[in-house]
Amino acid sequence: MAERRIDPRMPCYLRGEIMLNGIEVVPCEVHDISDKGMRLAGADFSKVPDTFVLHVARRKLSERVKVVRRGATDVGVVIV
Repeated sequence: MAERRIDPRMPCYLRGEIMLNGIEVVPCEVHDISDKGMRLAGADFSKVPDTFVLHVARRKLSERVKVVRRGATDVGVVIV
């Protein structure tokens, strides 16, 4: 199947932190990163809201993101 995304994705495996309420931190895995978004896995996303702050220390990234796709074991997010 041909890639239909405008921005190319780069496979990666990074540790991320979903920041909830400025207090609670939910660890996650960051995969398939692009300039505008990424796929997150490895967490219980049932309690994660539609928008939140994602912190990826290795990339010195701390961005507000919005969930655009929810799967059984992962979510797709875009940077807002």
